[in-house]
Amino acid sequence: MKKIVIAVIALTLPFSLLAFNFAKPSEPSGKLIFSEPGPHMSFYPVQLTAVNGQNVPTRAHAVWLKPGEYELTLAPQLDGHAKKHMSLKERRNADQQLEVISFKVVEGKSYYLTYDARAEDSLDWKPIAYRIE
Repeated sequence: MKKIVIAVIALTLPFSLLAFNFAKPSEPSGKLIFSEPGPHMSFYPVQLTAVNGQNVPTRAHAVWLKPGEYELTLAPQLDGHAKKHMSLKERRNADQQLEVISFKVVEGKSYYLTYDARAEDSLDWKPIAYRIE
């Protein structure tokens, strides 16, 4: 039993050390909101998968980041409507298509991030901040 506990700790420790340290809402920070698809029919939610190259656990709605420059890795959450407008090749693993964007966070601001699928060519679809408060 003792060997199993040691093995579990040894396996989980590297992952806990590599986890990205998000800010708390009470700290100086900006809020990134992901789960709202936006006002336009061709805006889709995005999921944050990494910050500055460090994988992050799935966050359902929002995260807070300290002010500064970041590289965010986002995955689109496309529905059937979006996939109807894509070729067979584009549809394959469309939800796993990762987009890396540079993003500046300012203290006290809220950023609503979405996946913009308005362009005619689906290769031009990209994540955007559609609203900043």
